[in-house]
Amino acid sequence: MTNEMDDPPTPFRYGGLSGPGRKPGPKRAVNLSIDAEILAAAKAQGINLSQLLEDALRKRTQEAREAKWREDNRASVESYNRLIERAGVFGEEFQDWDDSPV
Repeated sequence: MTNEMDDPPTPFRYGGLSGPGRKPGPKRAVNLSIDAEILAAAKAQGINLSQLLEDALRKRTQEAREAKWREDNRASVESYNRLIERAGVFGEEFQDWDDSPV
């Protein structure tokens, strides 16, 4: 029997797109200029340029969204961290902080 905790984690979502590996939406043809020697080497190695570029763009845009979220929420996170430093966490008095096995 499985429960929700057994499911693999889902990627961070923002604006309908998710991290590497997912292939949302229709494809669109684009024109690119690539160094001829690099292109020949990639083709010789059987590298799928479309998939490689899509994965790289997905990763880069994901990183940019996460950085924007961190910046947009920086003040709130810092404020919360100050509160925790000052007041502690809820139920802290019931936590066992020693290293002895339970």
